[in-house]
Amino acid sequence: MDKFDRVLLLHRIFSGRRRGVSLNALAQELECATKTVTRTINLMRDHLNAPIEYINQEHGYRYAHSDPELYDLPGLWLSAAELQSMVLLIGMLENLDASLISRELSAVKNIIGKNLNKRGVKFEDISQRIKVLPLAGVHVNERVFARVGEALITRQRIDIEYTDYQNNQSSRTLSPQTLVYYRDNWYLDAWCHKRKALRVFALARVSRCDIIEQNTLDISRAELESHFANGYGLFAGVSNQQAELKFMPPIALEIARQRWHPLQQGRWDGEDYYLSFPYSDERELLRDIFRQLPHVEVIAPAGLKRAVRNRLEESKQLYM
Repeated sequence: MDKFDRVLLLHRIFSGRRRGVSLNALAQELECATKTVTRTINLMRDHLNAPIEYINQEHGYRYAHSDPELYDLPGLWLSAAELQSMVLLIGMLENLDASLISRELSAVKNIIGKNLNKRGVKFEDISQRIKVLPLAGVHVNERVFARVGEALITRQRIDIEYTDYQNNQSSRTLSPQTLVYYRDNWYLDAWCHKRKALRVFALARVSRCDIIEQNTLDISRAELESHFANGYGLFAGVSNQQAELKFMPPIALEIARQRWHPLQQGRWDGEDYYLSFPYSDERELLRDIFRQLPHVEVIAPAGLKRAVRNRLEESKQLYM
């Protein structure tokens, strides 16, 4: 633990306690010698104007006022672990879609960079060792992304122009509920006032987005979770079918470690792994099944098994 971490930890200890903390207790929490604690306390008093006092009756140190939260360290202070986490997070965000939040991220990067420089570490030295590889992401209009984010924060409705997967265009008024990043693409869970139901919208398919000066229709967290958790992937709704898949030894162990569905159930039968879960729409499920061929077999339902067979027959015609 370096001196910055010790200063931050001491500050958090004093901010959370009204009674004095003994030197030995502080040394134990900071995992250092009592002399090091004393030096850190002096540094905070002399250079950071920290109001630390020693209370004889309590045999310990504390901030010198009734409310410890009245004092805060100047500037932004983060521990080494927190800085590492922030650099990792920024590295991930920059790869989501650099054009969406590049300006906003630059300000955060500058702050994090100053904290790292104090520790003798360059932001670039860490960020260059982080690699995020988006696979099938599509571009989202920057203005659309910004308007959706603003509407979510201010709890306002939006009016959008949307093109669905069959290239049908429509205008919708939405009450945004949740912004979702899923499989390298951005989606919006929203109440559609046209359909009077919860729907999922791919932001890449939104060509126009305007905020309406009208409060959103808020859906309870329980209702959102019930609606979106019971489907499969992005396809939500009331589940009316139960899938059962059999995975064979080459991939069975890996599948057993994966989460395909919040309500999934798995079991072993020898070296084969069986996975079952409810679903409401088979489209995304079919894609995931095909990724695991030839080491997966659909046991049930018959309709899903038939859909896999038909897709295989269609594909076979291309290679005859």
